[in-house]
Amino acid sequence: MRIHLGHHFYGAGNLGDDFMLAGFLAAMRTLAPQATFTCCVPFALDPLRRRFPAITWLPCDEPTRARCVAECAAWLGLGGSPFQSALSRWFVDHLVSEAALCARAHKPMYFLGVGVQTSAELAAPDVQRICAQAAAIWTRDAASADRLAALPAPPPIASAADLAHLFFRETPPPAASAGRLTLVANFDYGAWPGQAAFLTAAQASVPGLAITERVWLAQESRELPGAERALHHALPLADRARWALAIPDRLPSPAESLATAESLTTALSRWPSGAWLVTARFHAALAGAWAGSKIAILATNEKLRAAAHELACPLLATDADAATVTRSLQSLSSQAGVSRAALDLAADRAFDACAAFVRAAARSAVAPGP
Repeated sequence: MRIHLGHHFYGAGNLGDDFMLAGFLAAMRTLAPQATFTCCVPFALDPLRRRFPAITWLPCDEPTRARCVAECAAWLGLGGSPFQSALSRWFVDHLVSEAALCARAHKPMYFLGVGVQTSAELAAPDVQRICAQAAAIWTRDAASADRLAALPAPPPIASAADLAHLFFRETPPPAASAGRLTLVANFDYGAWPGQAAFLTAAQASVPGLAITERVWLAQESRELPGAERALHHALPLADRARWALAIPDRLPSPAESLATAESLTTALSRWPSGAWLVTARFHAALAGAWAGSKIAILATNEKLRAAAHELACPLLATDADAATVTRSLQSLSSQAGVSRAALDLAADRAFDACAAFVRAAARSAVAPGP
């Protein structure tokens, strides 16, 4: 059975996408060991071939995509928040094109491990047509499933959990380091309104927290506006000296050789898990939970609010003043952290969604043609 992975953001530089993809492939090794995969992306192919050799990575031109769709048993939109268009329609436009290829080749479309940020993004006619065409959708959280179920013509919808849980169960992040406060700051091309207040509070002595190390973690390896590296680069020199920048993932440039590309396990080994984690990245929150960090989540969007709900972690407003930040950090001292039982349950739910997809795709592969 050949599965074409239709999302094309892999290799862009967000380590969270790799965590999720690795979790899916771990499940497929058990559920469908004979399955083969194709994926077309507009980024450097050699690093992806090195990191994920189970997938045939190809250029993203339309003839190649059309051929992959024609030759597959099922098209799969794997992970991410594919229907959002608040910042740009680039991904929705891609899905419109993919849906047309699938319709022309009479191939079923599935979505697995996806999220829906708001009900408003589902109001777009193109998004409603894509969802109506889907054979089934498995979401990464219950709120996303509820939003999709309210569509005028929803496909079969099931709530699951993020696929990264499967990777972290198989390959846990480094254990949380005592005395370390890890921050993951991402504001999607915008500013952090409460940055000065947070830095002031985190620099001071926080009752109950013996902070000896402050790490500014970049889940995104690119220096995008409003993302971790750009925000760290723009810090006042004194603050930049206090916060050590950590970029666990080092993807080679297109000019570098395949041999320089690192495995995902190697990148994860540099993940600076802290005793305390404040994050505005979804997958950093999941990694922190598996590492044993005590977590506060910066509530920049519904995806992060869903993560806070799943992990039972407190939310911190992005414009919180210094006193509020101090209280939030202090509350981490008494936080129990996320239980292993809860994390295993999330991983089990993600695995069950993968199993349901495999059963559906197998039925599609043997169904008679049009």
